[in-house]
Amino acid sequence: MKRLLLIYLMLMAVVAIEAGDKITVSMVKYYSDSTFELPKKSIEKKMKCVKAAKDDYLFPKMLKDTLNKFQDDDYGNRVFTLLLSGSGKGIKITARSQDILDNDTTSFFGDLVVDRKHFVIIQNEDNAELLKIFFKKTGDSVIFQRLFVYTHNPVSYLPSSLDAFYDEYDRKLLVTDCVINGENRANKKIVNVTTAEPDTGDDDAFKLDVEFFE
Repeated sequence: MKRLLLIYLMLMAVVAIEAGDKITVSMVKYYSDSTFELPKKSIEKKMKCVKAAKDDYLFPKMLKDTLNKFQDDDYGNRVFTLLLSGSGKGIKITARSQDILDNDTTSFFGDLVVDRKHFVIIQNEDNAELLKIFFKKTGDSVIFQRLFVYTHNPVSYLPSSLDAFYDEYDRKLLVTDCVINGENRANKKIVNVTTAEPDTGDDDAFKLDVEFFE
């Protein structure tokens, strides 16, 4: 009996490892009307976390570095939508602070966690192949869950947004517009150009990127 119990516990441990971590992100809705009726069912979205398809891929690395600088100055927003789309000789990047639980029509590829902020990647017919090349899903999962809070003084944060372009051939990521908590930051240092290290000829990610856009 003890042996069977030991085997069972070992199997449960393996399942837990394979399942990965589960992250819960509470997205608050405030209400001040005492007659407000809470939904009978929980409101939530579940998805996998994502990371770069390979550690040496250049674009995901530069993207995450830029998003990290962007989110570091945002004092309240925790969840952003992230749209990546092929455009000319590069990739157009659009990030917006947004309550994704208010949107039932958008499809999401997964959650790119940057520090403690969440950049939920939008997937559509035009960018599906691009996302598969540069990113892969991890064993971790995240649940965005609605939390209702009754208060007479609701807390709100001004929106933040980021527009940028990754030039595939020059290997540069240029931020073209940036708003953080309602303040235009386009001319401040947070949006400086991010440039790759000199090409040594060994960057497989760069070779793949060029093939994708040719």
